[in-house]
Amino acid sequence: MRMKNIFSIILVTLVISLIQGCSVRGFDENDSSGNFKSAEETYKSGSYEMAITELREFIARFPYSQHTAEAELMVANSYFELAQYEDAVFEYEQFVKLHPVHPEIDFAMYRVGESYWMEAPEDIDREQEFTKRAMAEWEKLIAKSPNGKYTALAKKQIELGMRRLAESEQFIARFYCKQGIYHACAQRYLAIIDKFGRYPEIANDAKKKAAGALVELAEEKKKNPDKIDNLYFRDYSAAQLAGMAQKLVSDQQGDKK
Repeated sequence: MRMKNIFSIILVTLVISLIQGCSVRGFDENDSSGNFKSAEETYKSGSYEMAITELREFIARFPYSQHTAEAELMVANSYFELAQYEDAVFEYEQFVKLHPVHPEIDFAMYRVGESYWMEAPEDIDREQEFTKRAMAEWEKLIAKSPNGKYTALAKKQIELGMRRLAESEQFIARFYCKQGIYHACAQRYLAIIDKFGRYPEIANDAKKKAAGALVELAEEKKKNPDKIDNLYFRDYSAAQLAGMAQKLVSDQQGDKK
């Protein structure tokens, strides 16, 4: 029994030590401002992993402090600086939900988009889902604060995103054309004309390529009217396809004048 009691005491001591080790050293439960200042200094020094630990400890112990919102934003910023963008998105979104009238709300909203943007590939031959997500977040910011501090920057980034998406769509359309899949080639280029008409060089190239693909489809239709792999234009006659191609050529020539 005595050995059992000794073992129990040792076990309790170890548990207490582990619990104490999980807390930030030097944390004073009675000094909210002092603890925040200490965590802030760690954050400003660039020790972001340690800053996250200290800031979370502060937030947990002082959830109603005047510094809590600022600490939460610092946690989000720390994840961003560590390039842990998925965590950064979550923390910024939580900040936006919890503090909708905070002076830094526009910054947090902008950073949600920027976090997605940092995850997005620059290469146009890769999936651009994160580019689209970033643009959607910046559009939310612009809608909320049309004249806000970060609105102009958000608009600039959206423009970069639109260009990237246009070039990505061009890459996909070219692939279908090279593979001789003319119905997909034409459909992609027609979509480019519709979505990205703001870029004359891209729109003109799309009209030219779409017209060429439609001519190929018209020829295929003449040879085999019942061909079933023409997913987008199966209900068009050869004459209609040729007419669509001619209109695109005329439009392109008119744009050049």
